[in-house]
Amino acid sequence: MIKTCRQDRPVTEGRRMATVPSTDPTDPPAEAHLSAQQSAVARMSRAARLLLNAEPLPPHSRTLLNRMCLPVTALWCRVLRFDPSAPNWPDRDRFVVPSTTMLPLLRAMLRLTGSATDAGIPLEYGRHPAVEVAPGPAGQGVAAAVGMAFAEQTLARRFGRSLVNHRTWVLAHDTDLATGVAMEAAQLAGRFGLDRLALLVSPPAGPDSSDFTDSLTRFSASGWTVRRVDAGNAAAISSTLAATLRARKPTLIACMPSDTGHALQGSSLPAEEELTGPWSPTARRGATTRRSWLRRFARHRLRRVFEREVHGLRPALFDEDWNRASRWHMRAATGHSTQDAGLAGLRALSEILPELTCLTASSAYRLDQSSPVALPSTAQTGTSILSTEQPCGIQEHGMAGMLNGIALHGGLLPCCAASMMTVDRMRSALRMAALMRRKVLYLLTGDGLALGDGGGGWQPVEQLASLRAMPHLAVFRPCDARETSACWDAALNWQGGPAMLLLCPYENRHGPLPSPAFGTPSRGGYLVKQEDARQVTLIASGPEVAIALKASHHLARQDIRAAVVSIPCWELFAEQPASYRKTVLSTSGLRVGIEAASGFGWERWLGEEGVFVGMDDFGTSAPANALYERFGITVEAICEKVLTRLFTSGAERGSSLRTPDQPRTRVRGPLTTRP
Repeated sequence: MIKTCRQDRPVTEGRRMATVPSTDPTDPPAEAHLSAQQSAVARMSRAARLLLNAEPLPPHSRTLLNRMCLPVTALWCRVLRFDPSAPNWPDRDRFVVPSTTMLPLLRAMLRLTGSATDAGIPLEYGRHPAVEVAPGPAGQGVAAAVGMAFAEQTLARRFGRSLVNHRTWVLAHDTDLATGVAMEAAQLAGRFGLDRLALLVSPPAGPDSSDFTDSLTRFSASGWTVRRVDAGNAAAISSTLAATLRARKPTLIACMPSDTGHALQGSSLPAEEELTGPWSPTARRGATTRRSWLRRFARHRLRRVFEREVHGLRPALFDEDWNRASRWHMRAATGHSTQDAGLAGLRALSEILPELTCLTASSAYRLDQSSPVALPSTAQTGTSILSTEQPCGIQEHGMAGMLNGIALHGGLLPCCAASMMTVDRMRSALRMAALMRRKVLYLLTGDGLALGDGGGGWQPVEQLASLRAMPHLAVFRPCDARETSACWDAALNWQGGPAMLLLCPYENRHGPLPSPAFGTPSRGGYLVKQEDARQVTLIASGPEVAIALKASHHLARQDIRAAVVSIPCWELFAEQPASYRKTVLSTSGLRVGIEAASGFGWERWLGEEGVFVGMDDFGTSAPANALYERFGITVEAICEKVLTRLFTSGAERGSSLRTPDQPRTRVRGPLTTRP
């Protein structure tokens, strides 16, 4: 009851104070109309301006920050649920500042409302607990904020408003609104009805604001409530914040330049010590709200579940339940492709992890069917129904940005399903997830050359190489159902960044793979077929492992001893001890890399004398078999390359296995030495 009274009082007074100002120029100065709370806001705003003016800022940034000073101060003093003594408590309001231009205003607010000991902490993500998101490309912070609001809505449905009752506020830059990712995220926010999300933004300092006006129109058309407010009118700001708390849709507050006589000049409003630090309205209200929440939390029947999920811990007996559920769903899968196995693992995971939240793009389709991929729809948790799958249409970029916000919010495990080729649209958001070391699961379907009549534009040539070059990202490309299950385990155990599973929709036509001869898929690389005193090591990933295994049998008929290695995850394999990698790859003999993708980066495993068989160019519209033959990723072409290289190095060459019409492929010469 104490929290409700203290929180509702500003709203009531804000509605009353909205009628105070007058437009009569003969009225006394605006300071005479200020109530006690408005006077406190004005003094805090003046103190914040003094801090801003003390910083070396560009003129346009200084103008923008001074304009936003009063709205942000009013938000912090009267609405924001934030306790400086515990800036990361779960039910706090999220105040997102995605642009470095706006960070000085956040620094000023923290100095005025926090303790003096926090002044020495750099205002950087991962170092200061009040920084919710790392600054990045324009629009990414807005998309992350939409994900935070989505996470709040999802958790509130499970645990109720007694544990989850906060809002997400974004101090955005005008350039954020004009980006495609922000527009896609705004459409998703309107579709999901995220009424606890609000953006504060101001037009650019220059005279041309046509782009800003267009952005407001687009947000309004996306299901947002757009409110324009005089950035210098305290009463109008108070009324707008009160209306935002009552809104049924996401809100965009456009803080326009002041052109009235009611702007707070602040010359007669000196800063007071009792309004700053632990005695500030923000700190006092935040401490009271947090203590009330802690009392409710101690009595809540789902307290232990909430605490486990917020800290990202697994439930008891997770390994046993996961092994049982994954085996059952793998057996029940309709097909035997890695895509069927990967989605079966997702269904199993949704049964034992209620915090799993999956966003699905319309591009995640079975290539041989007209219906979307079957994903888990609902899961029962007590008396509440948790939606674990949300369709996001073709907004893959906004969806990926939302995943980052869900991960940053805490309490949920974000996952998405999309097409392999759409990763180019998600790359900026994926890079931000890797930069912030957030746990996000990506399931990319449609991996491989077999993309029907889509043409070369839908063939993943360079995507694998570029994804493997991204720090902190684990890329898994399994070859069969058993390896897919092991990759799921490794992806769930991957710490310090996102994990990605690349899934192929077509079954292996070369027969089942044997059990591992040495090592396990969970170590990133292992021996599928072992040979004593091997002459050739065929290294592959994904569906090409089966082709490499069949090629080894053909080479055996030519008295060539060839071992087969599968490397589903380069990142995990690189973390293994050097002795393990040498045992798997061998220190002698010819190494041949086989993958339906670009050979860029394969020199890491092939060494100076290695051979790569893959695709270094875009193909044409053709069935899968024709494309594999077009690029020479066939058993006959691989054997021909091996025999040619062994013959030129002085070994005995057997009879040629090359057919007359088989096209030759280029041999990439790696530059680095073997590991």
